[in-house]
Amino acid sequence: MRRLLEGMIVVAAAALAGCATTQPPERIQSAIATMNRHMPEYVEEANAALEASGHPDTERLTGMGTRLRDGLATLDRWAQGEAEGEAEGETE
Repeated sequence: MRRLLEGMIVVAAAALAGCATTQPPERIQSAIATMNRHMPEYVEEANAALEASGHPDTERLTGMGTRLRDGLATLDRWAQGEAEGEAEGETE
């Protein structure tokens, strides 16, 4: 599970770093949207399983899952063309 989470974090970070000023191709937008659609449920289930198992690293791993979920939501907003902070209601 940890390797999967770390791999997804690396993919998300690479996507953000490589496409900072342009929108990604449609197939990438679709893949990001698919991941974002399933990530909240996956993180919720994984975090619940970690807490129930009494894993010694529960706090750190649940935090990673939560940050991954939030990062993918941000990546999805960017891929859909929303301005940074627009979905959060921030103004500059």
